[in-house]
Amino acid sequence: MSKTVVVGIDPGASGALCALFLSGNLVTSIEFIDFKSTKLLGYINFLNKMRTLRYPIAATGIESVNSMPGQGVKSVFSFGQRLGELEGMLQTLEVGYEMPRPLTWQKACGVKPKSGKKGVYETLSKIYPKAELLGPKGGINDGRCDALGIAHFLRGKYQ
Repeated sequence: MSKTVVVGIDPGASGALCALFLSGNLVTSIEFIDFKSTKLLGYINFLNKMRTLRYPIAATGIESVNSMPGQGVKSVFSFGQRLGELEGMLQTLEVGYEMPRPLTWQKACGVKPKSGKKGVYETLSKIYPKAELLGPKGGINDGRCDALGIAHFLRGKYQ
């Protein structure tokens, strides 16, 4: 059976990278890298490790999002800068990627419309019960949830 990895990235300030390691159609493990703790270097190290181990990346996705009404100028600028850094990182490492919109990947995961972060968490925790989607204090880690949702969407799209 061929072994591959599918990568989903939530570009938010509390975003994350999620890697679904696959053997054929079976998910053998899930790895998260939280942006807050590693910044961009953690993502680069992970992708370089996949290249060194010759572990093929089947698909990579960054959530395609835009600013929301009421967001401050500083937060919108920071978000845009981070998104650009992620795209530059993937292009530099020659990792192909796509940018699914939130409604697209959420629909593919079976998340009910307008159910918010809680709906995303509840849906994905049923699909991946062993995934660590809660923070240290028990709250929903929405960066991990979104990254896992993007990876799940890509897994379904390419398998």
